[in-house]
Amino acid sequence: MVCLHHFPSYLLLVTVILATSGGGASLCHQDQSAALLHLKASFRFPDTYSNCPAWFPFQGGNLSSWKVNTNCCTWEGVTCDSTSGHVTGLDLSSLCISGNLSSSDIFKLTSLHSLNLAYNNFDESPWPNPGFEQLTELKYLDLSYSGLSGALPVENGQLSSLVALNLSGLNLKDLNLKTLIDSLGSLQELYLENVNISASPTNLAHASSTNTTSSLKELTMGWCTITGGRFDTDLANLLFRSKLGNLVTLYLSGFDLKNLSLHTLINSLGNLQELHLGEVNISASPTNLAHASSTNTTSGLEELTMWLCTITSGRLDTVLTKLPFLSKLILGVTNISGPTPVPEHFVDFSSLAVLNLYSCRLTGTFPSWIFRIKSLMSLDVSANKNLRGELPEFIEGSALQELRLAGTKFSGKIPESIGSLRNLTMLDLNNCLFYGLIPLFAQWSMIRWVDLSSNNLTGSLPSDGYLSLHNLNRVDLSNNSISGAIPASLFSHPFLEYLYLSQNNFTGNFLLHPNISSSLREIDVSFNKLQGPLPNLLSKFVGLEWLDLSSNNLTGIVDLSFIKNYKELCFLSLSYNKLSVVEEDGNHSYLEHPIIWESGLGLGLASCNLSYVPKFLMRQRNIHYLDLSNNNIEGHIPDWLWRIGGTFPLSLNLSHNLFTSVATNLSNRSIGDLDLHSNKIEGALPLPPSGTYRLDYSNNHFNSSIMREFWSRISSAVFLSLANNSLIGEVSHLICNATEIGVLDLSFNSFSGLIPPCLLKHNELLEILNLRGNNFHGPLPQDIINECALQIIDLNGNKLEGKLPVSMINCQMLQVLDLGNNLIVDTYPEWLGVLPLLKVLVLKSNGFHGPIDYYGINKQTHPFYPKLQVLDLSSNSFNGSIPTRFLKQFKAMMVTSSGAPSMYIGTDLSSFPYKGYYGESVTVTLKGQETTVRILSVFMSLDLSNNNFEGIIPNEIGDLKSLKGLNLSRNSFTGEIPPRITNMLQLESLDLSYNQLSGEIPPAMAAMSFLEVLNLSYNHLSGMIPQSSQFSTFPNTSFLGNDRLCGKPLTRLCETNHAPSGAATPGSPKELNWEFLSVEVGVVSGLAIVAATMLLWGNGRSWVYWHVDKFWL
Repeated sequence: MVCLHHFPSYLLLVTVILATSGGGASLCHQDQSAALLHLKASFRFPDTYSNCPAWFPFQGGNLSSWKVNTNCCTWEGVTCDSTSGHVTGLDLSSLCISGNLSSSDIFKLTSLHSLNLAYNNFDESPWPNPGFEQLTELKYLDLSYSGLSGALPVENGQLSSLVALNLSGLNLKDLNLKTLIDSLGSLQELYLENVNISASPTNLAHASSTNTTSSLKELTMGWCTITGGRFDTDLANLLFRSKLGNLVTLYLSGFDLKNLSLHTLINSLGNLQELHLGEVNISASPTNLAHASSTNTTSGLEELTMWLCTITSGRLDTVLTKLPFLSKLILGVTNISGPTPVPEHFVDFSSLAVLNLYSCRLTGTFPSWIFRIKSLMSLDVSANKNLRGELPEFIEGSALQELRLAGTKFSGKIPESIGSLRNLTMLDLNNCLFYGLIPLFAQWSMIRWVDLSSNNLTGSLPSDGYLSLHNLNRVDLSNNSISGAIPASLFSHPFLEYLYLSQNNFTGNFLLHPNISSSLREIDVSFNKLQGPLPNLLSKFVGLEWLDLSSNNLTGIVDLSFIKNYKELCFLSLSYNKLSVVEEDGNHSYLEHPIIWESGLGLGLASCNLSYVPKFLMRQRNIHYLDLSNNNIEGHIPDWLWRIGGTFPLSLNLSHNLFTSVATNLSNRSIGDLDLHSNKIEGALPLPPSGTYRLDYSNNHFNSSIMREFWSRISSAVFLSLANNSLIGEVSHLICNATEIGVLDLSFNSFSGLIPPCLLKHNELLEILNLRGNNFHGPLPQDIINECALQIIDLNGNKLEGKLPVSMINCQMLQVLDLGNNLIVDTYPEWLGVLPLLKVLVLKSNGFHGPIDYYGINKQTHPFYPKLQVLDLSSNSFNGSIPTRFLKQFKAMMVTSSGAPSMYIGTDLSSFPYKGYYGESVTVTLKGQETTVRILSVFMSLDLSNNNFEGIIPNEIGDLKSLKGLNLSRNSFTGEIPPRITNMLQLESLDLSYNQLSGEIPPAMAAMSFLEVLNLSYNHLSGMIPQSSQFSTFPNTSFLGNDRLCGKPLTRLCETNHAPSGAATPGSPKELNWEFLSVEVGVVSGLAIVAATMLLWGNGRSWVYWHVDKFWL
């Protein structure tokens, strides 16, 4: 938003001049003194600030110096001429005066040059009329936000001497802009913010005013209401008649100027030097630029600012090439249509000092020669996430002071020549793709701010801790790969206030310099590899506001009493180290005299070997964040703990402890975020406060039905998890009042009844719905909302009936759909394939039936299942053959891993307010046992087992080269094992058992070195089992029920004249690649599973279920 002038510069200047010239020697004239006193008597002054609008710059006061028998020239706000004693200036601004201003007293001050009544509340009193004609010397008038209304008497020569006028915040609907400008021939500055003003006469040819050019040099208009017409038409007419030809500075904000173009606006104002546009819609150039006047002329414009604007059409770079004298170009958060607005001839802008293209949605490669413009002092192209580029070799003599590339795809190494930028004061390269050594700071003697965070920079910090840089105020090197020790001298830097070194590879002890700096305000060294005890000098950081030491390897005993010295502290975290936090013994004075942190305190003590809630918290009232998770605290959650937030909404994490009970009614407390998951709490659910936005009661022993009042109290929730308890009863329809909920997890309870239809039919923000493992029954809602935002739906293990709602295709963001283990009866829902992001589809153990091919949808228009990685149709009644085209649609299963870093399947919920508790986590079930795992995107699986499929297995199945698991068991497939199945070199589990397959085992299967689980039992296979190091790992249960198979591991020997069905493949057996699984609940050895498979095949086929069936939330 463009910052407009609330106070005219002329008026402020004149007020100062008059004040210094008035002095106290002149004696006020008696009649003017009486007029002022009479004026004061009609005023009402507010008792407190609260009686004024919050946005008023209220200064307070009631004109107490205005007293009878005193010299009015010494009164507050009054300025007199030093010679004549006449009152020449009156400033009553920002006093929030109310009352009536209709008396004529103010017009008795006939010598007034300056009058300021801004920021008052004169009861919408009309302007005193007549009277202004008496103020013939008035040049500076500020009536902004004064509450006055009515017709301003500007015609007939009144106020004709005005040089500066501010009418912002007033209702001027009976006044039009053209009349205002025409009637004030001497006016040079006009300010009209938030005014209600009428449009100029439509037929200007018959307007009474002349066509002479106005004296106006500066015009500010913003967020105005134009009655009776459009402002862009009004402005176009004024430009056409050259009324604004003398303008030097123009501010326009909050207008739709679709009838104007930037080209026309600039070229119509020949003297314009500064153009500032904020939140304006405007085209770049006329529709027919060839016929636009002055197309080939250049403008003298020096500054162009467009903030939060939209270029509706045309090419901005075409306009910029006509502005060779630009020294400042700011296009912040401006939506630019067409190509990147960086014309090739930008280098010709010899005076360009400031270039700001912040968040303009730029794409492509940024021209490197722009960095070499010698006059350039500030360059900002940050927050353009698709803008690429590299830093060039910098030249000596550059004027560059500020360089901001944050949030772009700039990459490569930071050149050593960046040290030649001797004038650099700010360097912000955060969240880019830079790598290599961090640059040296020593050559930047003027540097104040360095932010290189979130790159892949390496190297170490200098031992002197940048002490020679006397202007250095902020250093952010977080989220890189910087190593070595953190120099102790860095904490003694006399000017450094903000130091962020988190998420690096710093090692060694956390050491402090004896000369600790009193300037440091924030220190973050979390997520490193620091070790050793906390230094005793830590308590000397008396001015510290933020200290984060979490997630290191710090050791020893920490006495919490050291925080007594941190009077300004806002946040402290010691979480996730190897520390044992205690409270001082003996002297508990800080308990009786609690520390009051005025701004509130956040305290992280997770995983600090606590066995009780620290007692010093008992007397605190301004704690806004407290994390005591992952400790050994047991028993009842102290009732006093709920009061520590005071007026702050408390964020409280008590998860992963041993608590057994909690107060059942927390409704009168101020709690915004409450996390009690993974404890041993029993009984009824506690009633949360109505304003709670995040609530996690999961993984406890709550075992009752839920009170109706509970559902009414979560209307503000965006995250609710009650998973893994023993809750019963129905889910109340009152949950429909939680219209902003994004995550709802009620899984693994005993809820019954119908699923509230609103969860699918009306909620536009719900992203994750997990009702797995309950007793919900009835059909799914059929009318799913068009604005469906669901990404994960897990309804596995209920008693749902009926058909799938076709309206589910409205959920275009859906990634995971698990409807397994229900009573749904339907045909194959091929129409789900139009969902562009669907990765996991589980329909196992239902009543689906019929063939799995459907020709009713045009697949030429819609690519089907483009992202699908896991498909489980097992244990249904599907029949018929497997069509070739069914397999060919699974493109994601055909692409082998490129070796790029794998991502986890799921939804990124790491940002506020979700906090990442659902970050790519899925629940795995193995015959009734639940395990939470995180599955990488390289995992692919296809399960069609236990159906009525028949015919041959298409050879094209071998094209699904990315599959880790394939299960076609318990069907009626005939023919041979398809030869191309040997192309599936990443396959780890293959189950073709209980079919009618014949022929020999393809010899090339011996080369499938990743294959760990194989089941070909109970078919009609014949010949010799391939003898390879890989096949030698499979138990005989893998081949049972094939009467004509022979060779190891079966006891049936092959005839001596029987040719081997495959040559042995050299090499040792490979272990199952478990890298794609990260088990969060329990760790199961891969070797143990393989051993169990060897012992009993009935458990062997559960390999697939271990990888797939439990895949879902």
